[in-house]
Amino acid sequence: MIAKVRAFTLQGLDALPVEVEAGVYQGLPDLTVVGLPDAVLRESRERVRSGIVNAGYQWPTRRMLINLAPAHIRKEGSGLDLAVAVSLLKASGQLPDLDTEELVFAGELSLDGSLRSSRGILAAALAMEQWPDKVLAVPADNREEAMRGTGRVLALRSLAQLRDTDEMMRRIRIARLGKALIEGQCSCDASAEAKQNTRDRHQGPEGISSPNENVLWDLRMVKGQQKAKRALELAAAGGHHLLLLGPPGSGKSLLARCLQGILPPMRKEEMLEVNRIYSAAGLLGADTPWIVRRPFRSPHAGVTKAGLLGGGIPFRPGEVSLAHRGVLFIDELPEMDRNCLESLRQPLEEGCITLSRAWGSINLPARIQLIASANPCPCGYYGEYPPKCKCLDYEIRRYQNRFSGPLLDRMDMVVQVPRLEAENLTDHSPSGEDSYTVADRVAQVWRKRQEEERKEARDLESLRRQLTPDSKKWALSAYEDHQLTARGYYRMLLLARTIADINEEEAICVSSLAEALEYRLAAI
Repeated sequence: MIAKVRAFTLQGLDALPVEVEAGVYQGLPDLTVVGLPDAVLRESRERVRSGIVNAGYQWPTRRMLINLAPAHIRKEGSGLDLAVAVSLLKASGQLPDLDTEELVFAGELSLDGSLRSSRGILAAALAMEQWPDKVLAVPADNREEAMRGTGRVLALRSLAQLRDTDEMMRRIRIARLGKALIEGQCSCDASAEAKQNTRDRHQGPEGISSPNENVLWDLRMVKGQQKAKRALELAAAGGHHLLLLGPPGSGKSLLARCLQGILPPMRKEEMLEVNRIYSAAGLLGADTPWIVRRPFRSPHAGVTKAGLLGGGIPFRPGEVSLAHRGVLFIDELPEMDRNCLESLRQPLEEGCITLSRAWGSINLPARIQLIASANPCPCGYYGEYPPKCKCLDYEIRRYQNRFSGPLLDRMDMVVQVPRLEAENLTDHSPSGEDSYTVADRVAQVWRKRQEEERKEARDLESLRRQLTPDSKKWALSAYEDHQLTARGYYRMLLLARTIADINEEEAICVSSLAEALEYRLAAI
């Protein structure tokens, strides 16, 4: 007998449909899996065997064959365990009344027959649009994640639940109405629960809609450094890349971590993009069921290129993609491998990463805001007064040459963060504005920018039209005098537009351009 069930396999961030075919034949007991399975799928034979037996079913004592179609697509991960187990039970006649045509399966099987949470469930839920009349069966721990992508969800805790066919078919009919049930939950008003599930799918959990709630790092914690705080506000308002330079202990890392608290909240479509990446990476779970705040990723300087961009077997998104729509903070930028640093050029310029592997190419979203910190020399005290730097001249030059010109050209702002003065260090009173006040101004700039972008794209020509006659001459003079690149000129205008928005000015005046140019010329 041959049984067929539908499932998904994860390829990058996309869920590709897979048909799992199971056949039970005469012969010595054996289970063979074909159709380009990876090592995880080949090992699933033992998990499926133990799960079926411990769930109260019989393991067929015949020759069994599992085919994963289409055969030319590589299948990876443990998300096909549930589909493989159901297809074997159906083919061996142990689930004769369960209509598997109604269901699409996704989930990992445990040895005791229970279902574990799996990565990529959100991508599978979003892909359910191609099967509008079917229901997605997932582990109970992935229920909330799946509900964000589709309302047709059947949450299961164990493989043994499939034995009660009448109960399963009742739950499938209810799930088609947009209702998801976990064993032990029931409501007499199905329509009311369906509306609640629909609301949960499109909104974040109640009480965490504010982007600044539970912010650990507040700008008032930073003593002094008013110029750096100003640059941080501009970076948040315009999504500009920022490099902080200064001696050890001057507050560079603290300033960078304060950025998350002043960024505006994510829109619903942005939230869906971010959670899709985290789901594919297996980072959504009971502790973090849904990401509502813009990501802040801070990889170690020793991160590998695969860890930064993505890769591995099975494939995982890298730190750059995990920081999509958020902040990628690199502390001690010169200590990072040169190849890793140069690989940031494409995401900074295009907002995406294209990875080519032997089995195909993957496009990963990577619209990030890069915040980096660095010391001016190996000992960290070059340029301090009184002089205390012990580095030789060639050591300083070699250290500073780790900042390549093309990478620095993509940094919108370079800000010096000097050593704190004694009066700032001993002052225990709150310093300056808090993150909530700054976040309000940043949110106003974002709203204004979104309204402007609906009317007109913010390209070079539109920015030129916003210059006054004097500022237009000043900008061209700055381009020639300081030998700016074309990219540098455009990014100077973008930064000047952000400064004008913060200052509530309609046109880009000379003072905004002068401040923007000062940030660009403050490199080492």
